Amino acid sequence: MQMRKRQPPPTETHAEIYYYKKQIDAHTPMVLVLQDGEEIEGTIEWYDRGALKINRRSAPNLLVLKRNIKYIYKAEERVGKVASEAPAEEHSTEEASEPAFEN
Repeated sequence: MQMRKRQPPPTETHAEIYYYKKQIDAHTPMVLVLQDGEEIEGTIEWYDRGALKINRRSAPNLLVLKRNIKYIYKAEERVGKVASEAPAEEHSTEEASEPAFEN
């Protein structure tokens, strides 16, 4: 009887694609933190292998290369919200959340 080698796990899980699609469909406001620390807020309109198109309300839309993105998170998870946006007890005990996606 001949033994077969186990197949290695797939190199691509498609989790990144699923995440982008979910945020695009929901028009979720996102924050992109770039490698230099600059933050860009907007909704993801579309993506491809190397870039994201970000729609912004009060500024021009941007095409951001993925290699320039340090990490991405939902704008609603931003730490340091203005006190009027969050209850006082939540604001004082809130800890930093993990980035949704990290390059």
